[in-house]
Amino acid sequence: MKLPALIPFLLVPLVLAVSVGATVPEVEDVASIPPGTRGTCVTEMEGGELVEFPVTILGHQGGATPEGEMVLVRLDDPRFAATGIIAGMSGSPVYVGGKLLGAVAFGWAFSREPIAGVTPFSRMAGLADRSSSPPPGLDRPSMEEIVSAWREDRLGPELVRWLVPGRPSRGRSLLALSLGAGAPTGWVEEGLGRLGMVTGGGGGRSPEAGAAPLRPGSMVAAILVDGDAVVSAGGTVTEVRGNQVWAFGHPFLGAGSTDLPLASARVTAVLPSLDSSFKFFTAGPDIGALRVDRARGVWGLVGETAPMVPVVVETGEATYRYRAVPDRSLLPLLVAYLTNASIAARGRSFGEQTLGMTVDLAFGDGRSAAFSESLSRPDAPAQVATLAAAVVAYIEASPFERPPLATIRITITSREEIRRTVLVEAIPERTVVRPGEELAVRLRLQRWGRGEVWRTERITVPAGLPAGRLDLVVGDGSAWTQYDLKARPFRSASFGDDLRLLGRLLPASSLVLALERKEPSVVLDGGTVAAPPSMVLALEAGSASQVKTATHRVVSRRVVDLGEPVTGAVRVRLKVRTDGPGNVPGEGEEGT
Repeated sequence: MKLPALIPFLLVPLVLAVSVGATVPEVEDVASIPPGTRGTCVTEMEGGELVEFPVTILGHQGGATPEGEMVLVRLDDPRFAATGIIAGMSGSPVYVGGKLLGAVAFGWAFSREPIAGVTPFSRMAGLADRSSSPPPGLDRPSMEEIVSAWREDRLGPELVRWLVPGRPSRGRSLLALSLGAGAPTGWVEEGLGRLGMVTGGGGGRSPEAGAAPLRPGSMVAAILVDGDAVVSAGGTVTEVRGNQVWAFGHPFLGAGSTDLPLASARVTAVLPSLDSSFKFFTAGPDIGALRVDRARGVWGLVGETAPMVPVVVETGEATYRYRAVPDRSLLPLLVAYLTNASIAARGRSFGEQTLGMTVDLAFGDGRSAAFSESLSRPDAPAQVATLAAAVVAYIEASPFERPPLATIRITITSREEIRRTVLVEAIPERTVVRPGEELAVRLRLQRWGRGEVWRTERITVPAGLPAGRLDLVVGDGSAWTQYDLKARPFRSASFGDDLRLLGRLLPASSLVLALERKEPSVVLDGGTVAAPPSMVLALEAGSASQVKTATHRVVSRRVVDLGEPVTGAVRVRLKVRTDGPGNVPGEGEEGT
């Protein structure tokens, strides 16, 4: 028999407390409460009203995981006949005999009765232990894997699998997520869904939302984005003791130690739904910070603050300023969402267009990094948003000690037309060259809807180059980046190396002319070292060896900006001579 899906009804995190009543003792032995026992539950409903209603204890359920037991209760109030358990009720306190039993935390989709799972507060109380260690860094893919996924048009799904691999749960979470800039789509929507967030439940901020004193049963919100758009998630306070607040009865992100800003909130309406009813809410002023986020709930402190990262998106027509939480899983999702929403606000979400995008990252120690891309396709806004997220995700997941992000600035340029070029062929003026001389290369380019054009570029053959074979490689920046990372792997040894690696990524609007020479080398942390071919072969043959090797070295490179996306790559074989005349036009061209 298939069991119905169990649903954590939380609405994101936690907490803020402002007024404190007398401490209510919690029920220690929840298993001793007999079925049929009556109790009460408190939650905020329409208009910010705190409603107290009766519940009936149905029984105690042992946990399938350690400390995972819960108490089943039925909400005995006519209003829940139409709504069932409401998303946003997560954390609503349940009392038995004047003692705090726990928090409403779980429900079942499409259930015909308002039956909820309650997390015992005796399990939640331990959240106040602040000995938690910071969350570990994400196991990130290599830059080569990221670039390959980008060129193969599967970067979005790969980001979801990387950032939000999924976590064990009792069923679908329902975090009421209010979005001030429109609903997310595609892989961003899937990523937020994996985090348990259901879009549509509120919007904006209002000082009036913080007017009422905070008490158990009050609505609160975690602020994920602030500024020209507001993204927040709301839930219910379970208990307030001094400046401590407990909420939800289940995890928000399950991040362990965390640092998220928290605000007061006010319920404006409840929307009944056959799938999942939820509370519309408005966030109020910041009044605290979420510090712990674990399996049995969340815990935070009133009066403290949490950092946010400024995110600026310039679209040409307008500049939008936001602040986002620096969570390693959430920040890339939020960057993608804000980038796409900013473009849609004053531009086009789809259709024939050409977009240029630059991501500038500034860090607290004064260092910076930048990445640019250009593409011409109907879904360009969603694609550049995905790439911006990937850049932020890679840097944020660095395993090395790093300074905090100071600013993320994303600059978008757009044209409502297709502008792209295809590299058809590259013809060097000669195929026998000498060290120190300049080589002219004629490029045949096919421009979309504008005919063919020939262009001549020059590249210098380095002085002191020994005689032998030399390859001329001409290709678009994106293709070159993928090839370069595969042919010459790089292993970071520091955060500075991560930033330098980001600098190796070239946009599709650039055309690369490079001269390569066969020269075996061994990849070490932070760079490569030339090695005899016999040593390289021995390292490659070692089945247990994790050493990476490279076969070719770039001896000269030139990057030309074409101002629009270009595709295509060509390899031409050259010969270096150090004595005697040499000029053999037209020999050795190879397409790749």
